[in-house]
Amino acid sequence: MKVKTKVISTLLAICLLLTALPVTALAGSTKVSYSTKTSGKGNVIKVKKVSYDKDDGQKELEVDFSTKVSWSKTAKVSSIKDNTGKTYKGYLTDKDDDECDISIPSLKEGRTYTIKITGIKKRGTSGYRTLTLSVKIPAAQKPSQKVKVKKVSVEDNGDIEVDFTSKVTWRSNAKITSIKDNKGSTYKGALIDKDDDECEIRIRNMKYGRTYTIKISGVKVRGAASYQTVTVTVKVPARSSKLSVKRVSYEEDYDDGVMEYKVEFKFNKHVVRKGSSYILIKDSAGKAYSSKSSYIDWDDDECELHLSGPLTDGKTYTYQIIDVKASGESSYKTLKGSFIAAYKVVPED
Repeated sequence: MKVKTKVISTLLAICLLLTALPVTALAGSTKVSYSTKTSGKGNVIKVKKVSYDKDDGQKELEVDFSTKVSWSKTAKVSSIKDNTGKTYKGYLTDKDDDECDISIPSLKEGRTYTIKITGIKKRGTSGYRTLTLSVKIPAAQKPSQKVKVKKVSVEDNGDIEVDFTSKVTWRSNAKITSIKDNKGSTYKGALIDKDDDECEIRIRNMKYGRTYTIKISGVKVRGAASYQTVTVTVKVPARSSKLSVKRVSYEEDYDDGVMEYKVEFKFNKHVVRKGSSYILIKDSAGKAYSSKSSYIDWDDDECELHLSGPLTDGKTYTYQIIDVKASGESSYKTLKGSFIAAYKVVPED
């Protein structure tokens, strides 16, 4: 049972190590400045790079060698001392033929460490050596206490989304304190959503085509002492009042064992139509694939036209949508355009 327990423990340790390695790499490592010295004469152990990893509280140095190395069974970190004279415990957590990992649990950033490793040699040479590393660990940079905005965008419905560069915390009474546009008009608004890295703002009676300066109070960088007022500026694009086609798509659909050929039109606004409205689809030779009597399934901002026959994949077709307008437009009109039939089959349920 003792042997089995030892084997299982070893396997678990290996699994944990393999799981941890990609996380450390993804978290990123910092290259640090260093110098080296090999005991004895000749057969110098050359180091290519030293990196400092700090992940989940574990502090570790990764040493990459320029040449292949060999390790004795008793290889270890024999001593660690920083530039203030303080000594530390350290461990070789991994030894390979071209690298090693050194764990220093009590390491303090912003200091220079002299680390001695015994039981290592350049592969193919006789006699193990002591490798002395002098490594400078950079001081940890304090996170910014200022809330910074990464991006401000306007959604299709006019709501404004603000993305922050770091995690933030909101005060319970966080709010919009002022909104003013580029013409000097003021508005009322509300925080309709608050998240740990973004928020959404809705401006009452917002006018499109204007630039808004918005002040948000009661937000701070996570961990900061005090809350701040953040000012953002956003230009809300003007909206066309005219109806237009945003997208055209073609599909072939099996319905109750019968193949149906459809063209779907997406509009930029809610479409208003007459009872006599219809759509014509033609190819370059003038052949029509729909008529005044073709069935159309109308919806708020889209419609689906049923064709008399299939379209050819990759071929260009023209359309005319007769007697339609956007809500608020004074007169009906005909929308004209063209599209390429991109063949798509919708399988029968």
